[in-house]
Formats: sequence, C-alpha cells, structure tokens
Amino acid sequence: MITLPGLLQVRLRAALHQHPSRDWRTAAQELSARYRGTRDGTPLIRTAIDALAYSAMLMPATFAQISGALRQTIQRAPQRYGTLLDIGSGPGTASWVVQELLPELTAITAIERDPYLQNIAQMLAGDSQLPPTTYRNQDITTCPDWQPHDIVIIAHVLNELSPAAQHAVIAKAWRATTQVLLIIEPGAADFAPIIQTARTQLIQVGGTVVAPCTHQGICQLQNAWCHFGQKVARPDFQRLARGAEMAWEEAKYSFVAISREPIAQHGHRIMHDPQRAKGYIDVVGCDYTGVHTYRIPKRDTLRYNALRHATWGNWIALTTKEES
Repeated sequence: MITLPGLLQVRLRAALHQHPSRDWRTAAQELSARYRGTRDGTPLIRTAIDALAYSAMLMPATFAQISGALRQTIQRAPQRYGTLLDIGSGPGTASWVVQELLPELTAITAIERDPYLQNIAQMLAGDSQLPPTTYRNQDITTCPDWQPHDIVIIAHVLNELSPAAQHAVIAKAWRATTQVLLIIEPGAADFAPIIQTARTQLIQVGGTVVAPCTHQGICQLQNAWCHFGQKVARPDFQRLARGAEMAWEEAKYSFVAISREPIAQHGHRIMHDPQRAKGYIDVVGCDYTGVHTYRIPKRDTLRYNALRHATWGNWIALTTKEES
C-alpha cells in the first residue's frame, strides 16, 4: 500500500490547520459536485480554499496513480532521466512521486494555469529535497512550445479538454519529449477513449509503446477498458474532506507511456491480481494476441516463484501458456 510522503502530509496538514475545518470541508464538497456536474468552461477551482480542499481531497489518490503508472513505465524503460516536464502540474503531486522513483532527476518544469494550485505546489515544496523546479503559469492549450525534457507527464488533464485540444496538447508534449511521454487519466470507462486515442496518435508519429501494452498493435480488450489499481492510505484530512470512513482506497487509473527510442516488446501485462491456490497460480495476462488466463503449477519452479509476489500491473515474461 502506498502512503503520501511524510513531509508532504505534514505540510498539507499544517496548511489546512490555518483555516476552520468546516471551510475547506464545505469547499471540498462543493468542488466535488462541480467535478461531477456539467462542465461549462468556467474554472472549477475559484478560490485559495478551493485549491487547498482539492489538494486534501485528491492528492493521495493522484499520487498513487502517478506512482503506479511511472513504476510500470520505468520497469520497461529504465533509462536515466534528468529532466521532467509536468504539464498541468496542479499542487505538484508528480514532483513528489519522481523524488521517490527517479532520484537522479536534476530539474523539473511545472506548467499550471491555475495560480491557486501553483501557490499550493510552491508552498508544499518549500525547502524540501525536491529537484529544483521552475514554475510556469500557462494555459497549455495556447502557450508556445516547451523546451525539451527527458520525461514528460500529463496527469488528469486531457479529460478537461475538447478532442481537438487534446490532440494539440499531445502533439506539443511529444515535441518536448526526448525520451518518454507518460499520459495518465482516471481508470473509468468514460476516460479510456482518451488514452486509446493518444496511443494511436503517438504510434502514428513514430512512438514506441512502453507500457502498459507489450505491443504496437490494436488493443485486444473487448467490452472492457484497460485500467489498474493502486491501494493508497487515506490521511485523516482526506477522510474529512471526502466524508469517508475507510482508511484506504484503491485508486484506479488508465495510462499510456510512449518512448522515442525502440524498446523490446514481448511478455504480458498482468490485468488483475493473480489468484493463488494450493499447487498453482492463475494469472490474467494481456499481449498482442488478446487476454489469456495462465495457470502456473508449482512444479514450474522458475515461473511460479516469479509470480508468487506479482501484482496487478506487473510485466511478466511468460513464454508458453497453460490456459485454465
């Protein structure tokens, strides 16, 4: 289970304690209703309290989603990444993820049009050990091209744009990518077409799929959508903001990671948590031929041991299949 970094929790909790809890709890409820309602183009975050409530309510799940997608990406493309471009950076969640997963990172450029969220990001970063960050207050649909960066992340942004704007932002992000572009959306049926369309667009301009797919072909999922889950501990402030009692949640996400350099494409992506029984493990894996269930008997020592601790989202190098 993932937890927010301790320093991030301390700083966010301290910021919340500067206001009566009823204020940011009410703002969180109203903000949640606006996100679920019809979008008319007006800003969803309208005040500094809104931005604080947004961070309390969504940062833990967003942290888990970015972490899950980035872990899958660097497992398949373990290059050395020096610079990050975070497009639609919000309260700076991706910066805290890369601090844990990409310690070699030397610089971050954070692009965010909402000044309230950008203020939260800078306040939370403070004098932490995050890589040096340049904050740019920009509308990603109208700003000029960005400078090249090794890895580019667009998390929970494209679903707020029209299809035409999505296409343009992806193209602009790809021009700024020297190694890998990572696009993440919530793991829901409504957002799956965004990931599928982005995948197709980037393959057409010469990109290589890093994850979650192990191939360049057409998606083989039928009547379903590709998504993954990452369990995350809910801090006390998130439970208050959401009015939730459970101490954890499973943050579901869909994503695609595209590389400028070719990578070896083989193996299978685990689509659900493996089912363990006496004497065997059943695992659902996806490759270019479709989605298959593999039964790995305990006597197949190498593969059985490899899968004993495997989880949803892992990449596995199965070579033969025993379908159940």
